[in-house]
Amino acid sequence: MRMGVVMKYLLLAGAFLGVIGYAWMSSGDPNVYPMSQADVYAKLRAAPIQKGNNGVFGNLEASVSGNGDSKVYWNAGGTFSSNHCEAEIAPEGASKSRIMAFCEGGGASDGAAAGMLMGMHRRALIEHIDAALNDRPFDKRLALGGTAARWPSDARQPDGSYGTMVGEALKMERDMSKMQRDSAKDTNGQDAQDLTAATRYQSTRPMVDLSR
Repeated sequence: MRMGVVMKYLLLAGAFLGVIGYAWMSSGDPNVYPMSQADVYAKLRAAPIQKGNNGVFGNLEASVSGNGDSKVYWNAGGTFSSNHCEAEIAPEGASKSRIMAFCEGGGASDGAAAGMLMGMHRRALIEHIDAALNDRPFDKRLALGGTAARWPSDARQPDGSYGTMVGEALKMERDMSKMQRDSAKDTNGQDAQDLTAATRYQSTRPMVDLSR
């Protein structure tokens, strides 16, 4: 029984080291591919988007479009969410291409976690790009960050760090508290105005002789 537990942890450790090795031990620029700009564009435009738990955008409906040569767009959305991802392809010499990618969008319910969720979409998109250009299946495990960890960051990508999410959540809480205080102040002010008006009306009414 104890040996089985040890073997289980060894297998998990091996899988973890495999992902780390894939992410950090590869040589060369990971976002540069030995293909022409036209070939990269054609492959990304034609690559199917799997839907579901193992897909790039989960259960969201997704479509692919492009500008004809250097940019490929993925738009995915549902009733409460709309996401836009983009890959920009730049020629690197005669037979290589450099790719930059980012994702933006989200839904009203994402709140402070919007940036973090967009970061998750970007990681999955990078795995989709790498899989398509290397003629291999999309790997959900690598979509969690194994492939994207080797890529450089993109200045257009919203900050999805944990610290930013916490900061946004605190700011939203402060804003909500201020709105509630302002609303209470307006309500109390209106009540005071109504009371003053009612008092003024009572004081200006003619006295009625009830003795008759």
